[in-house]
Amino acid sequence: REKLTAMDSIKLGFVGTGTIVSHTVKGLLRPGLEGKALDVTISPRSKDRAAELKSLFPDQVTVAADNQAVLDASSIVCLGVTPQMAEGVLSELKFREDHVVVSFLSTAKIPDIARMCAPAKTILRAIPMPPIEKGLGPLVTHPPNDAFNEIFSRTGKIIALENESECAAMMSTSALMATYYEWEGVAHKFLVAQGVPSKAATSYVCSLFLALATKGQYEEDGFDKIVSESQTPGGINEQVVRNLRAEGWFEAVGKQLDMVLARVLGKPKA
Repeated sequence: REKLTAMDSIKLGFVGTGTIVSHTVKGLLRPGLEGKALDVTISPRSKDRAAELKSLFPDQVTVAADNQAVLDASSIVCLGVTPQMAEGVLSELKFREDHVVVSFLSTAKIPDIARMCAPAKTILRAIPMPPIEKGLGPLVTHPPNDAFNEIFSRTGKIIALENESECAAMMSTSALMATYYEWEGVAHKFLVAQGVPSKAATSYVCSLFLALATKGQYEEDGFDKIVSESQTPGGINEQVVRNLRAEGWFEAVGKQLDMVLARVLGKPKA
């Protein structure tokens, strides 16, 4: 597993400047973090986001003239373009053999990325999520790599996987993010409809779900036990989970995860 050589700063580049790249850069450059300094070069494609990052971190962020300039200035290159655009964008670029390439592409496997980024020898996948901006949440990566850890450990909990299929499965569960916020939104709208001020409703809902997630993280053998313990016979929690089960809500979520996994693995639609 490769380590970075000694240098005054780490040269990190981003091809693509979409939402996830923006969250990632903000997380990496948060004030007060320890570790080697980062020199970040970003592509100019999303002008507003690039300008925002430059204004937030004027001494650390450089907006390159084009994507090739990002590669030329960087030792580690993160790919933040959409999977649909990847082939066209990357085919026009000249990678170096010593580039460490970190792909954020959801549906591109490592052999595909290696082909598009040849002759680069070190290819990784990573799954950054928006909370990375605040240094929160997991950051899944495959395969384990010391250079990656040296940089990204400052953004949250790294989960390094040896098996790409495990990475694909975790990437699939990340598709529950919008559904989770929709669920919070349902609870928020309910409270507001009952006369609770919107700010208080937001505070309560977020605090409640954060507390539940914090307690759940200690359930290493799954969640069946905590689901059972969270219900009082004849109580309101039992009522809701029973009714949602009867409506097939949880089975529907499982089916959606199966469909997302098939997409991530590049399997044809049934």
